[in-house]
This record gives sequence, C-alpha cells and structure tokens, in this order.
Amino acid sequence: MFHSPRQFDRRKIAKGLFWGSASLWLGACGKSPSSDASDPAQPDKRPAAATAVYTAPPPSTNATLRIANWGDPNDQAVYAKVMERFKAKYPNVTVKDEFTPITTWSEYVNKLMTQVAGGNAPDVINIAIEGVKLGISKKLFLPLTDYISRDDSAKALLSNVDPALLSGLAENSIQYLLPSTWNTMLVYYNTRIFEAAGMPRPSDDWTWDDFLEIAQKLTTGDGSKKVFGFAMPYFNFGLTPWFYSNGTSELNADWTASNLSDPRILESVTFVRDLVTKHRVAPQPKGADPYQLFPAGKAAMTGAGHWVVGAFKKAGFNDFDVLPWPKKTVQASVYGTAGFAIQAGSQNKDLAWEYIKELSSETTQQDWAKIGAATPASKVVAASADFLAAPPKHSELFYAAISYAKPVAAPTIFNTLEPSVMRAMDSILSGADAAAALKIADQELSDAFAAAK
Repeated sequence: MFHSPRQFDRRKIAKGLFWGSASLWLGACGKSPSSDASDPAQPDKRPAAATAVYTAPPPSTNATLRIANWGDPNDQAVYAKVMERFKAKYPNVTVKDEFTPITTWSEYVNKLMTQVAGGNAPDVINIAIEGVKLGISKKLFLPLTDYISRDDSAKALLSNVDPALLSGLAENSIQYLLPSTWNTMLVYYNTRIFEAAGMPRPSDDWTWDDFLEIAQKLTTGDGSKKVFGFAMPYFNFGLTPWFYSNGTSELNADWTASNLSDPRILESVTFVRDLVTKHRVAPQPKGADPYQLFPAGKAAMTGAGHWVVGAFKKAGFNDFDVLPWPKKTVQASVYGTAGFAIQAGSQNKDLAWEYIKELSSETTQQDWAKIGAATPASKVVAASADFLAAPPKHSELFYAAISYAKPVAAPTIFNTLEPSVMRAMDSILSGADAAAALKIADQELSDAFAAAK
C-alpha cells in the first residue's frame, strides 16, 4: 500500500495528504546468474540449468552498480544505510543510487527500457506490484529462481516471508523480485471519539451494516463542529477493499479483462456513494483529506495502511487503533507490495544479487519498521517491538491481513485501469448514474486490453 499520478506510491501519497503537500513476470529472460565472480564486468556464460552452490563475489571486486530507485526522504535514509553496509563488504564497488520521481508506472518502466536500449541500464530495479506485470512483459527482470535455489541465505530470508507476498512479485512460479515492504487497508478508528460516545470496539468480523450503523451514530454536529463517521480514502487502492469484501474485483481473475459489469461492482460503488450523498456520514472526498480530518478529530474512522502510523505519531496523535475491513459477503482487503529485481541484461548480476539481498534483509526491514512507513515483508520484523509498538494497540492486524487480502489488480494496462475507475467514481459522486459511469470505464478497459494484445 501499495500508481497513477494520483497515487504512484501509497506511502508517499498518504504522507503527502497528511502533511498537506502534493507528496506509493515472464519465463526465462536475459542471462542466467553467474557463479564466476572473478570478473563481474563480463557477461554471464553459465548455462541456465546450473545447480552449483552460489558463491558471492570476492570483497576485492571492482565495479560500478547502478540502482533504479524511488521513494521519499525517509526511504532515502534507509537506502543510505543499505549502501553503507554494502560498501563495508565491497569497498571497491561504486554504488549509484538513482532516485526517480514517478508519475505513472508505465512512464517509469519505459524510462528503464530506454536506458537499456541506450546501454545505460541499471543493475537493480526497485518497483511496486503495479509495475511488475508491465516490467515482466518487457523482459526487464532477471528470473531469480536459480539464485534462490543455490543461495542458502536467500532461502532463509524468503522462508520468513508469507508466500502471498512472494506470489505478488512472481509469475508462473518464477520469482522476479525479492520483497521489501507491503501495505494493506485497515479501518482506523479514533479511540477517544469511540470512548466518548460509549461505543465499544467493533468485532473483527464486523459487516458493512455494522460499519454504517456506527458511522451514523458517530456523525455529529454542524459547520465547524461537524464530525463525520468516516473520512474516505479516495484513491483506487483505498476503494478496492469495498470490491473485494463484496466478492468482486475490477478485473477478472487473471487480470486480462474488465469486470466492471459485475452487478456486485455496482452494488459496491453505490454503497460508497451513499455514504456521502444519502447517509451523509462521509464528506465529499474531493478536497476532504482523510489524513487531516482523522487526526484532527473531524472523522471517527478512516481507511489506510501502515503508512500513516509514523506520521500520526510524529504529529503527536496517538488516539487511534485499527480494525479489519468490514465485510459484505467475505472478509477481504487489498494488499500491494514492492521489491527489488535484477535487470535482465546486467553485467554485474552477482553483485546485484548481493545488493538486493541487503535491500530485502531483516536489518533493512527493521529500519523501515522504525519509521512506520509500511509493513515489513519479514514475519520476524513484523513481530518486533519496533513494529508492534502502540499505537495502534492491534498492530498485529497489519501482517495478519495477508491471510485474507488479495493483491491490487495490476495488469499491464494498470495506467489505464486506475484513472478510468477514478473518473467513474468522480462522476458517480457528482450525481451521474452509477451504471452508466461504470459502463464507460468498462469500455475504456476493454479497449485498452484489446490494444495491448
């Protein structure tokens, strides 16, 4: 959690909203990993079927390693520590960590492809699930299966990661990225407002009806004293739990066709609309920043991933806890994950492998846990005091959500999917017929899939 210009990075957008600023898979491609580290500048010549135990490059290796990266200043601080640890092992390797402002994932991937074509390609690529399918379709990533099978340290690292997070960065059982952090959507509630209203903590298996009833009871006052029951996270990732918890999705199961004609999609967007226009328990989302309203006590509930925790605590706001997303037909939520890949044509594959292991290490994930930016992929780190420190009291629910959450729909046409859905939602919340708005978006997605074939 886990994008279009509205939401390329769940963490960056959420923190940007909170602070009021503008600022979240293919078969064998490329060459096989090299076990010959004596000259990392030479292309790999080892056959793909090799099963020899992996040997890391010697500390004396002299090379330049380029990293295609993105994130915010907090992320950059974590990556700086990664570089320090790597340089302690490989003092003669020059690491160029190149940060890129991302507007869309297709723009990011296309930029990388241009660099590859121009002979100026990175060795390591940081990318989120929204860009993985597209990157795989462009044969941008090196399959990591051989490295993982031969490197015991990787096996130990990945054995501590939930398989669902790995599958989100894989295709056809081929792992293309090592995971770093991930996000899901939970409901945040203001404990002070709940206690003042005599409202007990809802059950973890609460329903849409329970949610609406609570939101209605906690919507109070008028004008400047207005308190809403719910402040809506108004972006594709934030709206997706309403679809998943109603047993549906924007796309079909293998992300190859639109599913916006499903009646359950219409039912879901109607429920969301009615929170605003009929029940009036949520403000019109345009211009209503949920991550300002909620900590200010102007909303009793909102939805977010772990990305807001660090910002809330830093601002001195501690009166909050979390709940699973309410269910309509099934308990479900959405998750998005990010990870690190080796560029398929890298001339320094073994060094890149060493670097992405450090990027995905428990030490690095512990640093992310300390800043509260996201949920670590490591189960051990997710159970650490740094991550579980209250608030929220029920921090364990973040990692627990992977047992029922589904990945955000991220097809090769993701950069059509998200704006199409959000245009439909804009129209619906502005009073347009919901079925008609969804029909337009459905056709846009169908056209994009056809054009991509």
